[in-house]
Amino acid sequence: MPYSVLTSEIDIATRATVTALESLNLDCCLVGSVACFAYGMSRTPNDIDMVVLTSRYTQERLKSFLVHLDARFYLIASKDPSATYRVLWFRLPGYHRSCKVDLLLPGIMNIPSVDPNRVVLVELSSTDYPLMPFLPLLLLKLQAWQDHGESPKLFMRQKQPTDVRDIQELLQLAEQKYATAVETPYLPESFVQAGKTRVRKFIGMYPWSEKQWKILGFSKSDATIAQVNRHKVTYAA
Repeated sequence: MPYSVLTSEIDIATRATVTALESLNLDCCLVGSVACFAYGMSRTPNDIDMVVLTSRYTQERLKSFLVHLDARFYLIASKDPSATYRVLWFRLPGYHRSCKVDLLLPGIMNIPSVDPNRVVLVELSSTDYPLMPFLPLLLLKLQAWQDHGESPKLFMRQKQPTDVRDIQELLQLAEQKYATAVETPYLPESFVQAGKTRVRKFIGMYPWSEKQWKILGFSKSDATIAQVNRHKVTYAA
């Protein structure tokens, strides 16, 4: 991307995405860097990752809906010549300026399904942002860290240092603002087990992180790992 996207522009694009999905009576929640930013991470996002909590429509159908609902959305062909999908973008003020909007579905990239009642609303710029709960969001960031590190593509591996910084900041936020509370199972066991494996790997590489992982119910040893899928994060005001 040849230019930086401003926080105010991400806000405009996010609100437009939420508004369009709400007009279709579809629940949604943010993941990725926008959700991390809303929880307090300092890095400014460049694009939007939105999970649409539905099984009624495909991703391509959802993209088409948004394009028809709001003229600021548009579709372009993927850079991958073998791809059958198109990429959704949102026009920003200025000459040839846009930000990418990924519409995701539960199950894609191991994203867990979230009950709409568990979606966390955080107010930014006088607007409520619907967010993936903090714990699964953090575990998805950890998944991205592992996937980037194991990728055969250099540009993907080069993303891993940013992932580490993001995870470090999210763990600090967990220590300072968020704590485990009511025991309520809501994450798939397979998702939790995969998270445990990645936590052990991360702690092995970055021992400084073990204290913060323990706050969320994890540790390096299998014998002391809590049943994280029975914990719900409490969000401090």
